[in-house]
Amino acid sequence: MTWSANEFLPFIPVVLIAGALALALFKRPLLNLAVVMCGFVLIVGFEDGIQPGEILYGLYYLGFLAHWFFTRSILQQQVICHRPEERVLLAFLVLITVAIPVSFIFAGSPGAIVGEWLSFSMLAFYWPIREAIVRHKDGLRVVVGSLIFLGLFVLARNLLEYRGDLGNAEQVWQIATSRAITNESLLMIPALFGLTLFLQAGKMRSRMFYLGLVLSLFAGLILTQSRAYWVAFFLGAGFIFLFVSNRDKVRMVMVGLLSAGGVFLIAYLVLGDFLLLVMTGLLDRVLTLQTAVSSDVSLINRFLEAKGVWHHIKVNPILGHGMGVPYRFYNITYEYSEIKTFVHNGYVALAFKFGIWGLGMMLFMMIRFFARAVQTWRSKNTDLLSRLISLSVAGSLAALAVTAITANPFFQNDLMFIYASLWGIAGGCYARSISTAGEVQQTEGDPA
Repeated sequence: MTWSANEFLPFIPVVLIAGALALALFKRPLLNLAVVMCGFVLIVGFEDGIQPGEILYGLYYLGFLAHWFFTRSILQQQVICHRPEERVLLAFLVLITVAIPVSFIFAGSPGAIVGEWLSFSMLAFYWPIREAIVRHKDGLRVVVGSLIFLGLFVLARNLLEYRGDLGNAEQVWQIATSRAITNESLLMIPALFGLTLFLQAGKMRSRMFYLGLVLSLFAGLILTQSRAYWVAFFLGAGFIFLFVSNRDKVRMVMVGLLSAGGVFLIAYLVLGDFLLLVMTGLLDRVLTLQTAVSSDVSLINRFLEAKGVWHHIKVNPILGHGMGVPYRFYNITYEYSEIKTFVHNGYVALAFKFGIWGLGMMLFMMIRFFARAVQTWRSKNTDLLSRLISLSVAGSLAALAVTAITANPFFQNDLMFIYASLWGIAGGCYARSISTAGEVQQTEGDPA
């Protein structure tokens, strides 16, 4: 080992400093949660291989969850599941863990099994997020602020990469079809939050800030050229539009009108002379929305994936085949029979991997947390901020439910993180909205 000592020595001070900071953070739960959520930026990229930052964050993330569950369940002996959806969520996390042996039986790839399990484990963030909102006065602001920070980080990174791609383009068609297609959900969800925050902002300065936030994130979402998330954003915004007051409806229409000019201005500042070519590519994507299902090769391929997986589902519909298990389908893009583990239809993928139990649990949780968010919005026992954020959560969950048909969210770190955050906000705001519940009293009485 002496030959590799020089390579490891520089990391020793980093590990010592990181350990000291971690000990300090674990004494401050709300700050610790904010650091864990904002630190998610370390793993939102798609670089080849495992990066050092990803390893450090992974260790910190697992340590955070292990510490939370150990202190609450063992040391403080709290009851962490108070409602049916929370018990189902815990059962689902147990199910994916029990499914690991099944995955090996059906020849699942060890690397894919670990990766998918880690993605699903992000759902455990639900409990710390919910607790922060219930226990701390500023918990909701910290959680929402962390999500907005993630959205702005992804926006800045995508714009830099997109600008670089345009500069390196050698053909006109490369400029027209270039896209920043990463972490669309981390752009869409904060944009919907910004929209509802704009509606409740009283001061002009706050309104302008949230308006700029919505315009920037929406512009970033457009540049992804992801039609599924375009439709999802408008679906979420339309859902919010239906429930707000007439005055807020007028404000939303104003935001829509200002968005056209604002997005164009931002695009001109960022793209300059490339703007006309980029708009040509975007217009082509918009015009193909109507015929995408019947003529888009990429989308048709995803339907063929679901058809290929369906034969496996019929063989073992109860238990499923586990994680990381390959299947075969004919790829019409490259005209060959492809073997892969990822299924773009999220609901079909759940049935394939975890059977009807896994699919049923996920659908139950999606519906229940959506209902909790709507109940909080309609409640008169909570503050306006919690109600508006809950409304944006409901719109976001409705939007993500649509994207899951063609853009599987259930095996991706960023989307599982988003689901945990949205569910945690829905559960926490609902707990705050109900009149004296024993659950709230018990949690607020626990030591920090």
